[in-house]
Order: sequence, then structure tokens, then C-alpha cells
Amino acid sequence: MGSINGIELTWTTEGTPAELHPLLRALGEEYPIRKDAARHGLAITFYHESSREGFSIERRAGTAVIRYGRLSHAGRALGTLLAGLVGEGATVADGPAFSTLGVLLDCGHNATVTSEHLRKWLRRLALLGFDTAMVYTEAGYSLPDESCFGYLRGAYTREELRDLDAYAAGLGIELVGAIQALGHLEQMLKWAPYAGVRDTEHTLLVGEPRTYELVEKMVAHWAEVFRSRRLHLGMDETYDLGRGRSLDRHGYRSGLNLYVEHLGRVAEICRAHGVRPMIWSDVLFRLAGTSGTHYDRESRIPDAVRRALPADVDLAYWDYYSDSPVHYEERIRKHRDLGYEPVMASAVWSWPTPWHDWARTERNAGACIQACRSAGLKEMIFALWSDDGGFWDVDSNLAGLAYVAEKCFGDGSAEEEALARRFRAVCGSDLAAHRTAARINGPLQACSLLWDDPMLAIYLRHAAREGTEALHEASAHYEGVARDLEAHREDRAAGDLGHAWRVARLFAAKTELAARLLDAWTAGDRDALAAVREEVPGLVALVEDLARSYRALWLARHQPLGLEVIQIRLAGQAERYRELARRIGEYLEGTVQSIPELDEWRKGAYLPVRSLSYRALATGSRVF
Repeated sequence: MGSINGIELTWTTEGTPAELHPLLRALGEEYPIRKDAARHGLAITFYHESSREGFSIERRAGTAVIRYGRLSHAGRALGTLLAGLVGEGATVADGPAFSTLGVLLDCGHNATVTSEHLRKWLRRLALLGFDTAMVYTEAGYSLPDESCFGYLRGAYTREELRDLDAYAAGLGIELVGAIQALGHLEQMLKWAPYAGVRDTEHTLLVGEPRTYELVEKMVAHWAEVFRSRRLHLGMDETYDLGRGRSLDRHGYRSGLNLYVEHLGRVAEICRAHGVRPMIWSDVLFRLAGTSGTHYDRESRIPDAVRRALPADVDLAYWDYYSDSPVHYEERIRKHRDLGYEPVMASAVWSWPTPWHDWARTERNAGACIQACRSAGLKEMIFALWSDDGGFWDVDSNLAGLAYVAEKCFGDGSAEEEALARRFRAVCGSDLAAHRTAARINGPLQACSLLWDDPMLAIYLRHAAREGTEALHEASAHYEGVARDLEAHREDRAAGDLGHAWRVARLFAAKTELAARLLDAWTAGDRDALAAVREEVPGLVALVEDLARSYRALWLARHQPLGLEVIQIRLAGQAERYRELARRIGEYLEGTVQSIPELDEWRKGAYLPVRSLSYRALATGSRVF
């Protein structure tokens, strides 16, 4: 990446502590940071001050002095200079509100980010000031003597992970493994070799010796490949624990007791391998409550369970859904009442959507950061999930990361001009255009609109339950987004804005056609139905264009395995539009007297209990 603001930085061996050399060399692969005192540019001298919480920058007569406490602080200082945020003669000081500022990147839901693309991300994280990165693999990595582990998942090899760890360490970033050691293992447990360790579709069989042989292999693997002595074991959302084969074999035992038993055994394994485990804390609070919510505010964890919890486990409190600081503060207190200082996990809203959801990130993560600052919490991470198949543009979320980093440094004001300049310098793209692209997340739910079946229209009929005007208005909205993105279609620096433009075009056409089809079928207007039929080839072309765009995105950022999910879905969409045209033609020709799929509309417009997925909206039947 060339100089965005006309700024080039130079450094010398003599003026730079040795610990910074790997950071500067790695950043110099892409940014205008050169080891050459003879070059024209801003000459930088560094001073490491171990007691400093953050950094200061002094600019004088073509030079800059950076004083820093940690490598990650030096990285953000360099990003600040590249963004042109320190004028000649000025002195700037900044520091983080948290001792741990991290990212959890989901590589476990089909979309396994390549190690080369992760290096690109690590460089950006360093310049934004992050010090921790968790690579969530679920079970998408290779284990010795477990040839079926990570099968067909684009699994990370031991060598890949070691190399990534070394690269990250040079950038001042601690790489932490993030796996699953109890639940969310359905992609592993579906294979025959693991039938013996399966309790339910999602969870391991607690108490089974083979379970702990497998968990020990997992822990030993991560203790070896990463230098970090922390390991995130996941273990979240295991609410069906003990209700499968465990129930058949041992009779009923409460899920909470099984959970604590398993945690104790896994913590013992971690001690043996010299790592400190971290787990998501939701199961403890939900299974001890009665409301069925993730963090039941009325939950009362029994004293026996409290006493059984290992002291050398970190509890990670995940919560992405509230815009109320009070909500987070109450639940932080509940963790402290349990005797643990939580690691807070908020989110950059990367799911369930093709493009980063700015509004949710600002609203919910902003409230969470405010609460954590007020509560004096020390560790904060931001999760980026790729639920429902990884149909995101992962790089679009860099804008959200730039925003939350801004909120976590200094006074947290995240002033828009400074944020835009930093985003341009670090990520190479236009912040305003990213905000425009994020408008595809409204007024309708993006994932539901994308996967809604053209004939069944489960979601769009619900959206139009009070009249199709809502769909016409949505179409106009998406047309406006596409029009505003037209000039940015070639910008691929931090997410492919041309891809977002294609999504917006498809959304505009899909909502308009659905409205016209609903109106025509309801009114029995044969001429209007014929007109809808004539529009179908244009929709097919838009779907296929988007499919090509997804393929290019995927192969540029991810392992090929997993792409089949997106291709199957979009090819299905295209074929369902063709089927719609065929069925309308047969109806108008008199070959058939009705179209049963459209006749179903008269029964009402109902949504599944969980409607934010392909499985929920592609069909009223079962998706195997």
C-alpha cells in the first residue's frame, strides 16, 4: 500500500530497539515504512518506556520521537503517524482503556481464512493497536493420529499455525487458540470415527475416556503451536448436555453438574500442559436460571457448583445484543459476585449479513465499551462471527475494528474525521463508502432477504403482511445504495465495494419482483403475471453475477473448502427463479390450473422461530 497522506516513515537500526525490528520489517512489506536513513521521509526514533501505558509522539523538524510501553502501543503510534494525525511541532499522547484489546476471528463456520490473508489482517490489527488475536477454528485444524479431525474443513496445519504465531509475535500480537472442547462440534461429530464420543448432535460425551483422550490431544496441540499460555476452550451454548447418549447410558444428570464435571477434567488437562483455559460463561448462568436466556439476570448458581469451579479458569462473558450500558454492567457484577473478573467479548457485527453491519456495531459494541470503561474491566475482545455458512465479505469488518479500536483508546470519542483518516491509512479505503455499503442491512434483514426462496417467499411475504408498499420502499432503498456505490465499485482494499454493489442490485430487484408477484397473484392479474415472468431472466443474471463475485472473494481470502455451501445456495436461487418463470408460463398457457406454492400464500405469512438462516427460509420442508 502506498502512502495515503503523502507520509513516508524511515527508521534506523541505531535509533530503534531490537524488539521493534520485526514489527517494522513486517509493516514495511505493505506500508511506506522504510529502513533507510538516506530516504526522504519522517525519520523516527523510538524509546521503550516499560512503565508507560500507551505512547507519545513528538514531531519536530522532519523527525518524530515515539515513546511506547508495549509493542502494540508502538504499532498504533505508527498508524497514527501514517494517518497524518500528528502535525508538525505537535505532541500527541494516547493509550488504551484495557490491558487486553483483542479480536476473535471466526474461521470455524465454513470460511477458513488463509494464513496469508491472516498476515494481512495482523498487520492492520497492529497499526490499530490490538494486542491479542484469537483464531476461532472450532475443530478446523489438524491433530496427530486423527485423520478425520478437520476433515473437509480446510484445516490449519501445525506448521501454518507456528508460522502465524511467530509473525504475530513480531507485530506485538499474542495469538490465542480458540476451539471447542465440549459443544458446537457437530461438524466433527457427524463423522463415524467420533460416534463413540457423541452425546448429542452438538456435544461430547462427558465421562467417556475417549472424550478426554481427544481433548488432551487438542490442548497439547495448541500448547505446542502457539507461545501463548492461554487457550480459549469455548464450551458455550451446550444447553442440551446430558440429553442424548449420556441419558441412555447413565440416566438423568443435570446439565450444570455435567458441565462442571467436564470443566474440572479439562482444566486438569490444561494444567498438565501449562496453559490457562478460558471458557464462555453463558452455560453457567443459563442452566442455573429459569428464563432460558443466555445470561439470566435472576440465575442463582448453587454453592456446590461455585465450589467446584476451578479457580484457574478465565470466564469470557459474551454479549452482543444490547444497546444499554446498564445491561452489561449488571452482568459484569454477576461475574464478579461469582468470584471471577470476566474477559468481556463484544462484537463487530459481521453476521448474519454479506457486509459489516455498522449500525449494530456502533449501537451495541459502543454501549458495551462504555459499560466496561465504567466498570474498570481490564480485558476486552471483539468477536467476528460468520454464522450460517460464512457468506460475509470478511474484510468489510475491518471498518468495524477501526471503530471499536478508536472507542477503546483515549477518551473513546471516536471522532469521525480522525477515524476516517486512520481507516484510509491503515486499510486503504473510504469510510463513508463503507457506511453506504452497510445500508444493505436495512430496512429488511439482509440474510433473510438473500436466502428467501423466490416462490415460497417465506420472509418477503411476512415483510409485506400489511401490504406490498413495504417491499416497493425497500426496493427503492436498495436502488439508492447501489447508485451511491457505483463510483466505488473498484475499491477492494478493505472489502469489495463492488460486491456490496452487486448485493444491493440483487436486493432491489428481488424485493420489487416479489411485490409485483404478490400483487399479481392476489389480484389474479394474468397480464401482470406475464410481466413478472419477463423479468425473471434479469433476476437470474443478477444472482449468477453475485455467485461469480462470491467465488472471487472466497478464493482470495479463504480455503476453497466451504465455497460449495455458497455455490449450492446461489445456484439453487437461480434455478428457483427459472422454475418460477416455468410455472407462471404453464399457468398462463392453461397446462396447470394453479401454482400450489403461490396458493399457500392465502394461508398467512409465518416466520420460523429462528428465521435468520438459509435452512429456515429456503424451504418449508427439511434441509438435510
